[in-house]
Amino acid sequence: MDKVMIMLKDIPVLEIENYSCRILDYDLLPISLRYPGVNYDDVMHGWTENRTMNIGKTNAKKLLAGFRISQSNPYMIARLFHFASLSDCYWLKEEGEGENLTWDQVSLFRNPLEKAVSATALLGVSKTFWPVVQKIHTPELTVQGMAAKAWIREDDGLYLYKVGKKELAASKILDALGIPHVDYKEAESYRLEQIADEAHIKKIYDNGEKIVKCKIISSEETAIVPWEDFQVYCSYHDENEYDFIRKKDPDRYYSMQVADYILGNEDRHGANFGFFMDNKNGGLKGLYPLMDHDHAFSEEKDIPSQTSEIDETLQEAAINAIRYTEVKFDQVLEMDRPEDLEEKIWTIILERCRELKQEQKIQLFRGHDEQTLKE
Repeated sequence: MDKVMIMLKDIPVLEIENYSCRILDYDLLPISLRYPGVNYDDVMHGWTENRTMNIGKTNAKKLLAGFRISQSNPYMIARLFHFASLSDCYWLKEEGEGENLTWDQVSLFRNPLEKAVSATALLGVSKTFWPVVQKIHTPELTVQGMAAKAWIREDDGLYLYKVGKKELAASKILDALGIPHVDYKEAESYRLEQIADEAHIKKIYDNGEKIVKCKIISSEETAIVPWEDFQVYCSYHDENEYDFIRKKDPDRYYSMQVADYILGNEDRHGANFGFFMDNKNGGLKGLYPLMDHDHAFSEEKDIPSQTSEIDETLQEAAINAIRYTEVKFDQVLEMDRPEDLEEKIWTIILERCRELKQEQKIQLFRGHDEQTLKE
């Protein structure tokens, strides 16, 4: 095979030639590849696949049709755009036609994004892109998740637009709880009309949904690293990922568990939370704000926690977490029911808040009694 390199901006960090890998800058490698024995399969059948759009994603088939890409060859999907993403500044540089490419030419942070591709990804507008594929930039073929979504550049930066009115209610509740999260707002009609006709926009709302948006949290200075990638790193270094997160950012870790119980969030999997990473040195920072609440507001009582070290429910995880983080419930208990949230679901959320508030009091008194006994 031709020589390829994983780049961090314009810094080569890993070289692949004749199916063999050579580490060029260990500290700057993608964290899931940060171990001495990294091999071809880890890169080309692991790292690249995780940077490729899921074929089951809403509007994915229309995107592929627009680029005339076979649905059976997901590798080619992201390869068109060098596996560049808006989550970080990594990309794949190939020998031959692509060997003279620079980060300035490839970067999705710097270059204009193709609005026609955004319209297809978000609203399902059928378009043809393949004749101009070499001239456009788009993150839509490397974006993760299953919901209809697209990146759109506004005057003050990049915004992720998505179909998902649950994000609005979740944002209001998390605001009231004082838990760090990505702030979603309803998208303005005039901005949507810049990428699609009224009929496609109206169809979303006629189906009882809304189009929402949030500002990007990554940058050319700071990447986001999914929890599942960090777990791969830990598996190669005999490190307990839960010990690390409890030491690195205990408040955000435990407040996430409280939030997921209150919201009835069934979908906090390993790609839905994670760390910030410094692009200068590859070091991990704290957890990034909570996001992605498409599957929140479940009525179920025994939802398994996906963020706990042990097998437990969201309720059990939250009751334990409340000992280690300060969450204020009064503002939620006093606020009006968020728009688009059913009365039944709102009642359940309030019950969960009252339950955890009472648990807070019990643990506070218990701690006070233990301190008194010591004295």
